[in-house]
Amino acid sequence: MDAENASQFEDKCKDCLAEGQTTLVADLSGLAYIGSIGLRSFISVAKTLQGKGGALRLCGMKGLVKQVFEITGLLQILPVYESVESAVLGG
Repeated sequence: MDAENASQFEDKCKDCLAEGQTTLVADLSGLAYIGSIGLRSFISVAKTLQGKGGALRLCGMKGLVKQVFEITGLLQILPVYESVESAVLGG
């Protein structure tokens, strides 16, 4: 996730918010790379959702992406789940 597709992610999340959704699940199982702009996008969307009483739930993290979230400390800030199913259930 870089400068090119981070804005696409944010736009899709804004569309979901406009539809009234306040809790979103992001399946990162297919994500092989994340840069600083991608991290900023996740943080920005999470803050917006929290402001609406919802949450951004991440799942399927692995490899380099998981390492980046660990190193930056974002695993302690954002809710992370093993699977889409557990993220949808919130537990």
